[in-house]
Amino acid sequence: MPLSRTSLHTFLSCAKSALNHAVKHKSPVTFVIGNESADLDSLCSAVVLAYLRSYSPSSKTNTLYIPLSNLPRADLALRPELLPVLKHANLKPSDLITLSDLTSSPHYLPVEQTKWILVDHNALTGELGKIYSSRVVGCIDHHDEEDAVPRDCEEEPRIVEKSGSCASLVVEYCKPIWKELAKTVGEDERQWNAELARLAIAPILIDTQNLRDEAKTVESDMRAVRFAEGWIMAGEEGESYSSQKYFEEIQNAKEDIRHLGLRDCLRKDYKEWSGGEGKVGVCSVVRDIEFLLEKAGNKEKFLEGVRNFAREKGLSVVSIMTTSHNDGVFKRELLVWALDANGVGAAQGFAKDSQERLGLEGWKGGELDDEEEGEWRRCWYQTKVENSRKQVAPLLRASLTSS
Repeated sequence: MPLSRTSLHTFLSCAKSALNHAVKHKSPVTFVIGNESADLDSLCSAVVLAYLRSYSPSSKTNTLYIPLSNLPRADLALRPELLPVLKHANLKPSDLITLSDLTSSPHYLPVEQTKWILVDHNALTGELGKIYSSRVVGCIDHHDEEDAVPRDCEEEPRIVEKSGSCASLVVEYCKPIWKELAKTVGEDERQWNAELARLAIAPILIDTQNLRDEAKTVESDMRAVRFAEGWIMAGEEGESYSSQKYFEEIQNAKEDIRHLGLRDCLRKDYKEWSGGEGKVGVCSVVRDIEFLLEKAGNKEKFLEGVRNFAREKGLSVVSIMTTSHNDGVFKRELLVWALDANGVGAAQGFAKDSQERLGLEGWKGGELDDEEEGEWRRCWYQTKVENSRKQVAPLLRASLTSS
């Protein structure tokens, strides 16, 4: 018999208790987890999918899916954009389940007792990937196919499609479940639907600039927003809801990183990949290079901070991608810094192959550019702003592999 539906708050509380029991007794557990950058899309997609899969009326297994945020609990403080989203869902950061909720044991849980469903990525990476990649049983993702998830996932989803936000694909997949659950229409259920919809719609609005980014937005994003907004309008907040106001509320919180130091700015939205003989890391920052220079104090301290961060991560190539909305105009910048011989070849190959595709133009007359033995650094304005990390990172990875 299917599990009885509850609020998001109660669901997360039950999931946390179930995880504690599984850790203590080494019992089976099924996780839904986003990628290592743990951005809004990953965090929200994991909770929405886990919630709806757990309470699916057609479920025959009574599985309580555990939404696991792919970061330590302390790092939730680096996600200020979460606060307004959680508030509208009647949640707090402390309600989320993070890596800190797993035991400190190197193997956390016995491998054979776990199942993993990925959202916002389709290859389990990092320390978790080293241990549990063989236990991945499904995925919903909007990045390039990496062929790391089995083609036959049986009752679990295996969806890898282009969309502005992974949350859109989660909503599309879960529509039948959500509609079935919504046949019970009481005051509590209407509120629960509205709270869940707030969680689902937030990353879609952010990732597509409230559906205005024509280069990113696809039909599935628009369908998901229309569907989710229907539940919001039917709930208690319907009369006060505005997609533009909600988008601005989240975006303003996301861009408020004044309280963060340089290292935290770099690691807030960070991803890394291995290729060839090295590793490339990409830091996405929601302010421009000038902001980071001011944050560090001067050019020398900025470069020292970036170098230290790259060494900490063991990178051959470190890259910083910035976004800004100065004077109401959306802009991107790109810094690429190779720190060893393998990285130099990769970075130079990337620059040659990507100059026209990304519209790379020298930043302030080459003020941050440098070349010396074993190192190479360039900073550009990226004039073709439709290319985000989803496009740039594969180019860097390919250059590293080919070098």
